[in-house]
Amino acid sequence: MQFRMMLVAAIWLGVLGCSGSSGPATAPVSGLVTYKGQPLADADVSFAPEGGGRVATGRTDASGRFTLGTFSIDDGAIVGKHRVSIVALGPDRPAKPGEGSGMPGETVRGEPRIPAKYFSPDTSGLVQEVKPGSNSVEIALKE
Repeated sequence: MQFRMMLVAAIWLGVLGCSGSSGPATAPVSGLVTYKGQPLADADVSFAPEGGGRVATGRTDASGRFTLGTFSIDDGAIVGKHRVSIVALGPDRPAKPGEGSGMPGETVRGEPRIPAKYFSPDTSGLVQEVKPGSNSVEIALKE
């Protein structure tokens, strides 16, 4: 839940703080994420520019499809090479005794639905190049 809140905050800061014409060039990016050959629903997708800069983010729908946004909800990603991360967690659940702070009603993040190596652009091994014009990508995750 905390990751999702940070993701939403980052998108809104981009929407509120930047005009589309003064930043780096972006290009539309949409695609499909699969895990073990099946569409991966409700996953957070991030493209981090290799040279630094604002990260593009999106979320997969029930069919594993996503659209990225960098400065606005669906403006795509900065043109160039990106290190990619995918985060897919199960639903938040009530904390068990000894988990969290011990506050009544506290919830903890759900269990990973894919290998945790995909959660970071430093360990995922996933790289995508965004070119000028429309980009369609397929990201097939394996064990």
